[in-house]
Amino acid sequence: MIVADSSYIVEGILRDASLLENEVIIAPDLALYEIMNTLWKHEVLIRDLENSSARISLLLELVSAKTVQLVRPDEKLIDDTYRLSVKHKASVYDTIFIALALELGLELKSFDERQVDMLSEEERSGKLGPPNRHSTETHTTENFRDKSN
Repeated sequence: MIVADSSYIVEGILRDASLLENEVIIAPDLALYEIMNTLWKHEVLIRDLENSSARISLLLELVSAKTVQLVRPDEKLIDDTYRLSVKHKASVYDTIFIALALELGLELKSFDERQVDMLSEEERSGKLGPPNRHSTETHTTENFRDKSN
């Protein structure tokens, strides 16, 4: 089990399917939209893809098969993400993957060197900031739906 950012999952969908094999990939639900936006960019702006719908279908199959498990952030993950963003002067779009990897104690797979460096720095320091009073429970989108009924 790993945490993977959108760049890693996109690379697996577009160029190297082996990245998505033999792993359960955890990602915040934001990744779904980032991945779809990247596919749109390749089709519409860069024009190196024709009809991305097959790749979007592949992404949805990976989610359905639970190879890619999308996490709906809870209050603790949101707080930790924001604290990392402020500390590192980085976007929340990047730091949510770092906060998730730290919370779950999992390796982060990314092609973004800055994300990897931030995670390494956080792991070395052993502290994210002031202790957080919130639950460490993280919900997959499916589990969240189950609990809201």
